[in-house]
Amino acid sequence: MSTRKEGVYWIFAERCGLNDIPGSSSYDSYMKSLLICANGDNELTQAERDWIVGYASALGAPDQVVEKLKTYPADEADEDIDSVISRDAAANASRRYLVYDAIRACSADGEYSSGERETVTKMAAKVGVDAEIVKQIEEICTEEAKLREKRLALLFPTGSPL
Repeated sequence: MSTRKEGVYWIFAERCGLNDIPGSSSYDSYMKSLLICANGDNELTQAERDWIVGYASALGAPDQVVEKLKTYPADEADEDIDSVISRDAAANASRRYLVYDAIRACSADGEYSSGERETVTKMAAKVGVDAEIVKQIEEICTEEAKLREKRLALLFPTGSPL
């Protein structure tokens, strides 16, 4: 097994508790759904797209999927989010994780605005995740962001070494 593949296995086990790497179809369905969710308000920022493209690449998505994501229109008028996520069984089973990642992607530009919150909640409902679950996921994202800041401040008190 290649070192890169070992790293991808590690990421999925560590971050998601998964025991295997998704197939190309899973990456395609999940990441397109993530773009559609982040663009639900028709305001997909470059920072949000870059976060999703970088995330897909870090998770070991095939190059052709990553390249498609760079220009994918992510317009729900063209492709319904529920239809896109339903195309693949593993992606379909990851609907709550999709909401989690959508919140993180929408926060990539430094802010998770009330408009983005409304959009994520609306898109979550379309994939069967109710508003109470979205609220709980938002709380986890907020806690994780604060913990990350605290960790970095403690470990690199004078700022990033690189």
